[in-house]
Amino acid sequence: MKKHLFLAGLMVILFFGACKNPNPPLTDAQIAVIEKQVLDQSEKMNVSVEKADADGYNAFLSSNNFLSMISQGTPFFSRDEYAMAVKDWFSQRKSVELSQKTVKVNVLTENLVLLNQSAIFQASFKDDRIFMIHHTVSFLFQKEESGWKIIHGHESWETM
Repeated sequence: MKKHLFLAGLMVILFFGACKNPNPPLTDAQIAVIEKQVLDQSEKMNVSVEKADADGYNAFLSSNNFLSMISQGTPFFSRDEYAMAVKDWFSQRKSVELSQKTVKVNVLTENLVLLNQSAIFQASFKDDRIFMIHHTVSFLFQKEESGWKIIHGHESWETM
């Protein structure tokens, strides 16, 4: 019995000793580079939003790995469905002004980043309506061959 316990204990030690982290922790320098890349991508996206450029904005969505987008409680489970909604929404706008932006980037792995942004969003519409909202969005970015792309997002807003 003691021999079996000894062998079982030895096997456990060997098993856990053989386990290695396939993804070693990122260095501070690596994290800083990834944060800058995603922040740059986010700024380019914001320019597309401000110009009501739906095609420009949709270019930031993953074509291969898109999972979903939840927009004010409405789920979009395909990239095409969400991209069409964006085109519809943006087609009604003249422009958008984003102000008081707060952005937080969390590097999860070398290929996944969570970006959270809060901003005041003032939209001018083609029918001369203007509305102002407090807008909050979270995006999960994945690094792809063509750069950092959104694979999932969630946004909500409150009228001011």
